[in-house]
Amino acid sequence: MIKLRDILNEEVNLTSVDVVLVTDKDTNFTDVLDGVRGIRKITTVNVTTSPELEEKNRQRTDGKEVHTATIKFLGGLDPKQDLDFFKTTMLQSKKGDPNKRIDGLRHVIFKPESITRV
Repeated sequence: MIKLRDILNEEVNLTSVDVVLVTDKDTNFTDVLDGVRGIRKITTVNVTTSPELEEKNRQRTDGKEVHTATIKFLGGLDPKQDLDFFKTTMLQSKKGDPNKRIDGLRHVIFKPESITRV
């Protein structure tokens, strides 16, 4: 028998995952973070980019920046499915539309080994 407590616990399972965000150098990174925060189920985005990585970003000449962050989200039964949903939502707008949903975001790399329940 399904208990109300189990249903509520399932709905409020806060999950955390580490992520690498590759962005355009000429795009405001805060705008990229605002776009990530606007995705359904994502509650918090904390930037964890180290000073060493920031220094490497300043020295890059390929037009990219690499940032690290921790994303907290309301996870379902399988957080890996949520990560697939987030990646698709972050990188694609509509089928056939060449524009990205989040301007300036080139690539997203989730670290599934870092998935933790908060």
